[in-house]
Amino acid sequence: MKKKIGLVGLCIALSFGSCVSKKKLTQAENKLMQVESRLSKETAEKRTHKEEKEALEATVENYNQKIYALQKDNQNRVEIGKDGSVMSETSKQNMRRVLQKMNPDKVAGAKTLNDSINLAVAYNIQQSLNDSFGADGLELDANGNPIKKEGLEVSVAQPVVKITINNSILFKSGSAWVNKNSHPLIEKLANLIKSEPNMEVLVEGHADATPVVEGSYLGDNWMMASKRAIAVVRLLEGKFDVLGEQLAASSRGEHKPVAENETSEGRAKNRRTTITLMPNMEKFMEMMK
Repeated sequence: MKKKIGLVGLCIALSFGSCVSKKKLTQAENKLMQVESRLSKETAEKRTHKEEKEALEATVENYNQKIYALQKDNQNRVEIGKDGSVMSETSKQNMRRVLQKMNPDKVAGAKTLNDSINLAVAYNIQQSLNDSFGADGLELDANGNPIKKEGLEVSVAQPVVKITINNSILFKSGSAWVNKNSHPLIEKLANLIKSEPNMEVLVEGHADATPVVEGSYLGDNWMMASKRAIAVVRLLEGKFDVLGEQLAASSRGEHKPVAENETSEGRAKNRRTTITLMPNMEKFMEMMK
């Protein structure tokens, strides 16, 4: 009898051990499947992020090529790159040539190669845009290059190009209608924008601190700056066929002055419109994370 009981006990023990082993094996297999699934998902996401990053980098590069094309002429064009290693020797020579034409004090502020590239590109674009006005009203610098006095300024901080236009060029006093003589300038910008569908454009209106004449249809400084920014956007879209989804208009009112409002010269500088060209910044910033 004892022998039978012992044999039964052994069978139960073996059976129980077999069940435990099978259970552990099933758990291990399930865990392995979960790990493989997670790994597969992460690999797919990594591949997607890589493809998106490459696509966005290509967009920025294409945008930079459009800015490159906007510069004045082939002799002085400067490549826009992430660092000096991507610049050709010809482009470096062009950059040095352009910097020699500029104000030495401004050039002295360039601390890095990228700073120098930005200055040279901005100078070239400014000269190119100045040409849009024709010969009237332009002065020449010591090198025979046209300068629009207190009218047009370009700054570059890769990948953003910011163009500041004095409102005396764009609008008559007390008006929110864009002057026809500035249409060639706006058209040149429109052609650039249309050539790059991923480019975004922010038009900002600025005013001085002088209150708008009471009863004017311009309302107050906030509204006047807004109306003028919208007028530029409507011109880009309505006359020069820029896609509306690439454009945005905003008002800064009198709250972003670049000069003192106590003098007529300072107030004139504060009355301005800025047009900022950039690749799709939401996507661009996502790429930078």
